[in-house]
Amino acid sequence: MKRYSVLALALLLALHYVTLLATPSSAEPMNKSSAHITSRSLVEDLTGTLGVAPPTGARPLSLITISLLKDFEGWAPAAYDDPSGFCTIGYGHLISLKRCAEISLDAFAKNLSEAEGENLLEKDTCTARVHVQQLVKVELTDSEFGALSSFVFNIGKENFATSTLLSLLNANERQAAAAEFRRWVKSKGQVYSGLVDRRSCEATLFLGQLTLDKQGRFNRQQCKSLGAAPPDGTLIDIEVGEQREGRK
Repeated sequence: MKRYSVLALALLLALHYVTLLATPSSAEPMNKSSAHITSRSLVEDLTGTLGVAPPTGARPLSLITISLLKDFEGWAPAAYDDPSGFCTIGYGHLISLKRCAEISLDAFAKNLSEAEGENLLEKDTCTARVHVQQLVKVELTDSEFGALSSFVFNIGKENFATSTLLSLLNANERQAAAAEFRRWVKSKGQVYSGLVDRRSCEATLFLGQLTLDKQGRFNRQQCKSLGAAPPDGTLIDIEVGEQREGRK
């Protein structure tokens, strides 16, 4: 009997060890989608580069815009280090510009519910939305506003302020402005397929040609096929920006 008890104990310990190995730590990414690049707008908010806008002044986003954002930001209920080494959680919420292991997670030490993640996303996009409202001088449809808000959330408010896209839009050259989205597909010198897809979907939304499927969900396949990038010489790195890219 003793021999069987020892064997049973050894088996239980082995199973426990395997379980520990299979369980992701809180600093492991739950979503490693190539579409997720650190939000430049959130980096600006954390560093205080442009200041944080009041949370009450932002135009609301349409359902399809929220669905697009959620799809491209990806969902991670537990804190993890994103590809830039920044502690992140939920739908791309930036906790810190440091790794998770280097900070106290406090309220983010436990998993988020999806509702909590959606609330964070609403707050996180606030400054991007306010800047779209402040910088764009023409009337925008909900689709145009949503596309620009997703775009600015990703590339940053400073980059948007000096972009050709904004200049064309303020000159009411909307078709030409829509074509500018697909130039912003590089990060750290590399073209990312996820950014190509995102820019294509944002441009499609901007043109009012993006709809939810029969189940009321966003499907990136609807706009992904339109995402062919322009020649390399005209591409812009979101980490550098259009003006500085041109001075290289």
